[in-house]
This record gives sequence, C-alpha cells and structure tokens, in this order.
Amino acid sequence: MLFNEIVGHSKQLRIIRKLAEQGRFPQSSLFVGPEGVGKRTVAEELFSYLTKNKLNVRTYGVESPLTIKEVREISEWLFTKPGKDEMKAVIIDRADEMRGEAANALLKTLEEPPGYAFLCLIGKNEEAVIPTIRSRCRIFRFGPLSESNVIYILERKGIKPNEKAVRVSRGSVGTAIEILESPVVERLEEFFKLLKSPNKLKLVTSYSEKFSKLSREEALLFLNSLEVLVFEKSGNPKWEEAINRARNFLKFYGKPQSVIEWLILEILSI
Repeated sequence: MLFNEIVGHSKQLRIIRKLAEQGRFPQSSLFVGPEGVGKRTVAEELFSYLTKNKLNVRTYGVESPLTIKEVREISEWLFTKPGKDEMKAVIIDRADEMRGEAANALLKTLEEPPGYAFLCLIGKNEEAVIPTIRSRCRIFRFGPLSESNVIYILERKGIKPNEKAVRVSRGSVGTAIEILESPVVERLEEFFKLLKSPNKLKLVTSYSEKFSKLSREEALLFLNSLEVLVFEKSGNPKWEEAINRARNFLKFYGKPQSVIEWLILEILSI
C-alpha cells in the first residue's frame, strides 16, 4: 500500500494516495511545511509509484537551491520523451530558496509540462515561493510531527532519542538528528546552569568560548532550540527578542562565540 511505511501526516497522505490511485494527481504540485518532517520522502515514494520506475524520478535542490543550469538540464530531460506508456517526475527541494532567474526559467516548464511528466516543488515557506509558480501548483501543506512520531522514527533509524532534543526539534526528525549529532543539548544544559550560578558573570567568557568550535549552523540550531525552551519556561518576550537579535547577528556577520557572549550579557541585563 502506498505510504504504508510513512509516519504521520495521515490527512495529507490520504488525499495524495486517493489522487494517485485514481490517476488524478496533478502534474504540478507544491509540498510545503517544516524542514525534516518527511515531505521529500513522501514525494519520492509517490513518484516511484506513479512512474513505476525509480530511474524516471530525479531529485534536485537537496544540498543547495536550484540553479539556472539545473533548470535547463531538467527541461531537456523532461522533454525527452520516455518509452511507451512511461512517465517521468522531477522533485525540486528548496523551491522557496530559488533565485529569481532560476524560478522564472522553471516557470516556463511549469506552464506547459509534457503530458507524461510530473513536477513537485518542496519548500518550508509557502509565501517565499514566487506567486506565479504557486498559482500553477496544487499545494499540499504538511505540519510538524508529534513528539511520539519523532521518537518512533528515530528509533526505527537506529538512533537513540534524547528527550530534550525531541522537545526542541519542533516536530522535525531532521532537526532532531542534527541536534543529536551536535553538542547543542550539552550547551543548553550548561546555559541554564550558568544562569543559576552565583558567579555567572565570571563564567560568561569560558562558556561562550565553547562556541568557537561550532559552525554558524550549529550555533543557529542552539539559538532555535533555546527559543523553544525559553517559551516553555517563561515566555518572556524580552528573552525572545534578544534571541531573535542574536539570530540576525549570526546570520549576517557575527561569529558564534561573540554572538553567544553578547546574548548572555543581554539576558543577564533583563
């Protein structure tokens, strides 16, 4: 049965399965929702089913957004007619991160896809996908997974769940795995211990130095996780504002160590 092994998203999968089994799944679709909840997994299984041949399914944009060169490659491949009664499918991840040139070039393919072809775009932010592309796609919205589903999927992958990592993952298996593969949980525990210490100001420098070995991505993961815990513990809007500012500093020009040191001093002054 289609999607038999996929966990969560029961409503969305029921609709998609019905359309697929009735031969009515749209040629152009957009899967949107949080990162790491299984959108691409659903798309890959769906189009393997519809094309009946995994070799006729190609995926782009997994590591970085689609480029104009890749759009031309997609167009050339899609418009090369397959064998008799065969179908083709292209899955494009990070569709919400495409630059204008690539998005506009892809639009031409979306407007008049060959009758044997499917295009499925995937993204986190529906509004970030240009309106002319959105309007040509049937949109399927995916939500976060439950904590129990995240734990089940981690265990099925042979990964030992951590209660705090699951809590701060916001229902994303991908995020939970990234957290478990990083020192984020340990840094979070040390952070709250520091705040309770009578010598907190003396500990700021030594604590923030630990972030000198973290990448910006890991530091951003720490800030996102901290935001979840702060909301759970107090919901203090000033803390949340400080975390947002730290996130912006980190994205544009800040080094992880400097940003975390600034954040702690800012929080201590609240």
